Amino acid sequence: MRIRAIIAIVVLMVPTEASAQRLRLPRMGRGPTRPAPLPAPPATIARELSYVRLPVSVESYPLITHFQSSGFAAPNAPSSWTSAGAGTRVDYRVTRHVSATIDMTSSLFGGPARTQTLELGTRLRPERSDRRVYPFVDFRFGYMLAYNNYFQPFDLVDPYGTSTPGPGSRYSDGVGGIGGVGLEYALTRTLSLTTAGSVMRARMTTRSFQGANPSSDSYRMTSYRYMLGLRWNPVRFLRPTNTELSAAPAP
Repeated sequence: MRIRAIIAIVVLMVPTEASAQRLRLPRMGRGPTRPAPLPAPPATIARELSYVRLPVSVESYPLITHFQSSGFAAPNAPSSWTSAGAGTRVDYRVTRHVSATIDMTSSLFGGPARTQTLELGTRLRPERSDRRVYPFVDFRFGYMLAYNNYFQPFDLVDPYGTSTPGPGSRYSDGVGGIGGVGLEYALTRTLSLTTAGSVMRARMTTRSFQGANPSSDSYRMTSYRYMLGLRWNPVRFLRPTNTELSAAPAP
């Protein structure tokens, strides 16, 4: 009797378990939906976003330099002097905040010496946005050539070389490091006004000509420089499609 009772209970429970397995939970809502697409920007903003700034910029600047060096000065000449000149910079933006730079400068007017430099380095600055003022920091490594007014391998004022070396003539060359800080003020989309101050510390080797007895010596030269320049950074215009302009609401 007990076996029959157990078999009857099992037979009665099987349909119940099967129906419970077929039972489905009710749906809550219609499931996840895709977000609505963003509206098109206004036409003026769409045009502004179409301007792409190129990574290359060119800068030209007048330069005032104060030199301090007792090793280069000729006898009875001052150990410090101030000269005026000019420079040119080519800037290539590597990342949003770092650029590689090359500078060429000449200081031709004032003082007992004329100098020329070739400088390679980097500039650190914030990314260009809708602001107008951008501070920057410069680090460069440069080669300097200096010669007095009586020894001119190539003189921009006297390009035909009528000046010849004489007693006491000397020239120097050497390498050094440059550090500087400055500000850039955006005038237009492509033009900026830049101002900066820098210091160059170089180890120079001088070669003097005293008649038929040339001699050489080494010394340190420090130059403090101030520049005010104009920077040109071209941009490229990517013309927006007619669909973007037609879908954009009027400003």
